[in-house]
Amino acid sequence: MKIRILSGITGGILFLFLLIKGGALLAVAVGLLSLLATREICRLCQKAGLEVNLLLAFFYTLIMIIGEAIPWPVGSGGLPPGVFWGLSFWALLFTTFLFSIGKGITQGSLVSIFAQSFVLFYPVFLFTYILKIRALDPVDGWKLLLFAFAVIWGTDTGAYFIGSACGRTPLAPRLSPHKTVEGAVGGLVVGTLAGVLLGLVLQLPLFWLLGAGLLTSFAGQVGDLFESFLKRIAGLKDSGVFMPGHGGVLDRFDSALFALPVVYYLSFLLIS
Repeated sequence: MKIRILSGITGGILFLFLLIKGGALLAVAVGLLSLLATREICRLCQKAGLEVNLLLAFFYTLIMIIGEAIPWPVGSGGLPPGVFWGLSFWALLFTTFLFSIGKGITQGSLVSIFAQSFVLFYPVFLFTYILKIRALDPVDGWKLLLFAFAVIWGTDTGAYFIGSACGRTPLAPRLSPHKTVEGAVGGLVVGTLAGVLLGLVLQLPLFWLLGAGLLTSFAGQVGDLFESFLKRIAGLKDSGVFMPGHGGVLDRFDSALFALPVVYYLSFLLIS
């Protein structure tokens, strides 16, 4: 437990520094996390009996991150928003199909094509929302990221301690036997409260904080259950090894992958 706490605090401080700093350092960090998470999701898929190409997944992961991190000017404007999303998914479908032609026309080939696309969407596409949120406002974008992770970490902490102390009703016993309804409600309350308190310090609007906090906390808990679903199919306890006592990258960022898009799209209400 001591190692888990120390590694968590150290990793959290470093990650918060990168969120505030932004720029190339944050892009490199997100890229490394995406590559590690890609390896983990490919492992989960392979354990579940799905055929995926790790090198192909790595290649398109780099394309996605580079395309999101670097502005690509065209004339006086720039490439349309999301152009690398569409390009990456199209090219991945194209090349995956070419690789599968020689393996016969079977349902397994079709499932492998879908699995390869899934590997790019989850987690790489969802990881890019860290960069998207940071880029919304070069000056204050870090505030939205701090709010998001305050809600996410507050939810995880509240769900764990309240669930341990008061949990009686199983939430999803087939996915995660230790999660309870009481813990989920406690996580929702603690996570929202953590986001609201930090958001007020950062001078974000109260009503937005309340609504965004609740939705972000809920989405994060669904993301946690989704990763548990993937691990149960693969028959694994952890997605990998990332930090001592914390499992893999997906184990640490499963909530964030579902919660960050919520913060991103709700942020347009602030901008407008």
